Amino acid sequence: MIATLSFIACLLAQGIALGHNERLLIWPAGGIAFAFGWRYGRRWALAAAPGVFAWALLMLPSPWTAPIVALGTVIGPVVALTALSQLGMWKPPDYRLDAAVRMVVGAVFVAAPIDAILVSIGQTSVVPASLTAAIVLPTGWPLLLGWWLIDALGILLLTPLLLAWLEPTEHSEHSDFEATLVDHPSLLLTLAVVLASLVVSSFGAGLQSYALAFFYFPIVAWISIRNSYRSTATTLAITALTLLMLRSYQVDATGDQLFRALEASVLVFCAVVVALMLQAIAADRRVALLRVAHQARQDLSTGLLNDRGLLAEVGELLAVPDRPGYGLLGLHFANFDALNDLSGSIPTLQLEQDAATLLRRQPGVCAAARLSGGRFALLIHAETLAAVRSVAREVYSHLSGQVLHTNNGSIRLQVCIGALLIDRTASITSEDCLFSLSDAMAIAASVRDPQLFVEPLSQSAIDARRAHQSKIEHIRESIREHRFEMHAQTILDPEAPPGKVSYEMLIRLIERDGSLIHPPEFLSLAVQAQMTPSMDRGVIKRVFGWLASNPEALARTHKCSINLSGLTMSEGSIAGYIREQRALYAIPANQIVFEITESEAIRNPAAASRLVDELKADGFGIALDDFGTGLATFEYLKRFPLDYLKIDGSFIRSLPTDEIDEEIVLATVRVARRLNICTIAEHVHTREIFDRLTDLGVRSMQGELLGRPIRIDQFFAAIDGYTIAAADRTRSRSLIDQQSEETSRQR
Repeated sequence: MIATLSFIACLLAQGIALGHNERLLIWPAGGIAFAFGWRYGRRWALAAAPGVFAWALLMLPSPWTAPIVALGTVIGPVVALTALSQLGMWKPPDYRLDAAVRMVVGAVFVAAPIDAILVSIGQTSVVPASLTAAIVLPTGWPLLLGWWLIDALGILLLTPLLLAWLEPTEHSEHSDFEATLVDHPSLLLTLAVVLASLVVSSFGAGLQSYALAFFYFPIVAWISIRNSYRSTATTLAITALTLLMLRSYQVDATGDQLFRALEASVLVFCAVVVALMLQAIAADRRVALLRVAHQARQDLSTGLLNDRGLLAEVGELLAVPDRPGYGLLGLHFANFDALNDLSGSIPTLQLEQDAATLLRRQPGVCAAARLSGGRFALLIHAETLAAVRSVAREVYSHLSGQVLHTNNGSIRLQVCIGALLIDRTASITSEDCLFSLSDAMAIAASVRDPQLFVEPLSQSAIDARRAHQSKIEHIRESIREHRFEMHAQTILDPEAPPGKVSYEMLIRLIERDGSLIHPPEFLSLAVQAQMTPSMDRGVIKRVFGWLASNPEALARTHKCSINLSGLTMSEGSIAGYIREQRALYAIPANQIVFEITESEAIRNPAAASRLVDELKADGFGIALDDFGTGLATFEYLKRFPLDYLKIDGSFIRSLPTDEIDEEIVLATVRVARRLNICTIAEHVHTREIFDRLTDLGVRSMQGELLGRPIRIDQFFAAIDGYTIAAADRTRSRSLIDQQSEETSRQR
């Protein structure tokens, strides 16, 4: 086959030269020998020699020339391939550009020169002098240079073409580009250049006609950058041969000599070198992009997908019309952090890899992913809830309770699995699936052994989740755009001087239509959206700015309380932000009290203690809010240097009828008094509660009985009718009577 292909290719090359053997513009046999030797081994390059020998016997006038041309065609490629093989064993090419450069260097500076030298020596030495006159091919330097050029062009043009077609399609890179075998726009542009050159040449402008051929270079660049390796090689061969045939016709029509004919070979040779380099660079870029895209979707430690890869994979599967039923499972090692601390990173990595292997072995697996440390997800084919539950139980039984022995002791693996059956008719996205899976895993973590929770994911559940997510986004938007207003609620403070008032600042979000969103409707959602730090910063800036722009209100303020959320407390920069805003608006620190929630202080005592110390050092007051809800001991009262202790309303509402609540309040008051901490009772809504708190020694109170929250710009005007100062019980009760009458009138 190789010999036959070589014979036919030589005939085609002669046809391009319009039958003139003395001005061949391309020698394809060298490229055939080079390509098959590269693909199947160097000895296969020798198979091209019989085809060349047969062509030479048939077409050349001297039989002595046939063996010279045949040997000169294959010796150079064999030597070049041997050198490239040794170089590849010493240092394999890292990129396609490396391989392309090596091929070009081997063809141009090894194979083609050797072939040219052998043919030139053979012409001048081996052929008898009596037959020299009968040989049409030139001898000496013209033969050497001409054969080097046409042989190098043949190797550079045909080797990529043959290698591209000898490579199986399933193994070729970028198979998605292989649909277009010929770049038709580039072919049409080349034909346009050819026709333009013919037209100009017909008017006798040979130099201008040749100059037009240089427009082939941008066409070559266009071919190489846009197309795959196979498409580039095919299109390049077709367009180059078309251009060579045109130039051969023009030379034949004008009677130009050999070197005029070889000008086209020089032009095409340079264009082919440029094309091979550009195509290699473009191919390396595509490979790099594909590798980056693959790594962006893959978890490198386990070989599974990561969260982004799972989102994409699930999205593609759910978008298929008439999709089958799917089950989605989420696996979480509950004590993963403890295991990592106890055993180290390598045993933990081995555990995750074992879990990944287990997930891959499950029946009907569509995709498996590692979402984060100790968290995995599995997508399977499943039509019933029982099928999903069966897989979940199988995974759970293999992992849960497994005892891991380490150098620092043993630990029992704790596993929770949440799973969903995705309704095949539900209109759902991959984001909906992962959000719902997180909820299922949270439920599984909250139940007793087995920590396993499987539920169907119906359209109604999806709609509910989307509505919930829409609310979160709405809250996020309101906070981000600072669509909120500040309300103030009176705090009965016996330490407030006459004419001054203590109050707590409360936030109300504003709907797009101007209506208010109250805290019970958005606080938990703001925590889920992790927007409370931004919200707290906005509140601090708004309150400080309002007090600075209203000096009369600032002068009448004894204590202004501002709440800080748990996430805000954990931020290391919040104290600096408060300090910056206080300096910006020149607000006295001793008039501001920051309230931290007891449950959040217990959850992160180090951050709370650090924040309290910084704020106290700057002169701000500190209040511990909702005391009692976190089931804390009184030890926390000694740990934090507090100024105020706010007793949670859950102990206040039933105070007149619940003796346990009364004992808790009384004990809190006694301990706080001993620690010189002022106690404030929240949710004082009735006169009966007020009287009982007064009897128990609670002098500072806050609740609707004393005043509802109202807008800050209306707050001071509303309290002008009475003085907020309770020096004794009688005065406090008269104040309460007055407030109660005002509240009843407003209602």
